[in-house]
Amino acid sequence: MVAERGYDSVSLRDVAEALEMSKGTILHHFGSKDRLLEHVHAEYMERRLDEAHVLLERLSSPADQLAGLIYQLMLAEHHDRASTVAFAREIVRFASDEIMRDVRRMREEYTALLRGVVQRGMDGGQFAAEDPAIVTLQIFGMCNWSWTWYRTDGRLGAEDIAETFARVVLNGLAPRKRRLEPSPKVAAVVRETMGSTAAAA
Repeated sequence: MVAERGYDSVSLRDVAEALEMSKGTILHHFGSKDRLLEHVHAEYMERRLDEAHVLLERLSSPADQLAGLIYQLMLAEHHDRASTVAFAREIVRFASDEIMRDVRRMREEYTALLRGVVQRGMDGGQFAAEDPAIVTLQIFGMCNWSWTWYRTDGRLGAEDIAETFARVVLNGLAPRKRRLEPSPKVAAVVRETMGSTAAAA
């Protein structure tokens, strides 16, 4: 509902009616609509962090790891669509609320994972020396706002877009006269990882 209509347009009564339970039951378990949204956001970040840790273990080079995280962010736009949109459209407004403290910590952890991949690539000479914090923000901006234009039934699928994003980022970071490409296994590893974590949820 939040993905489709936005937080302000969804009431606890709407949720209760959709679940065929009383509003009181929801309030008993969560206390407030803010707490319910926090629960949705926390579970979303737990899934993305679990996947990211597995991807970084299975993909060895910084180039493949970076491509893997880009694929992950884009595939979430397709396979975890409602949660991804609900997270992305409301995260800025609630970013500083005390109720979102744990979600904020998980976002910071994920950011550190991505920035660490970028930094290792730069330190090892695989990536050109740039500001890793800015590169990280660039990647998040590119992927996380795709919910505003990506369509699950569009001309290009999430993997097609991820492949383009990964290629452009890797070649933008490549030292002069050296092109980088994600290895063919990246997409398969991300699909398998996200499939297994979804099955376990």
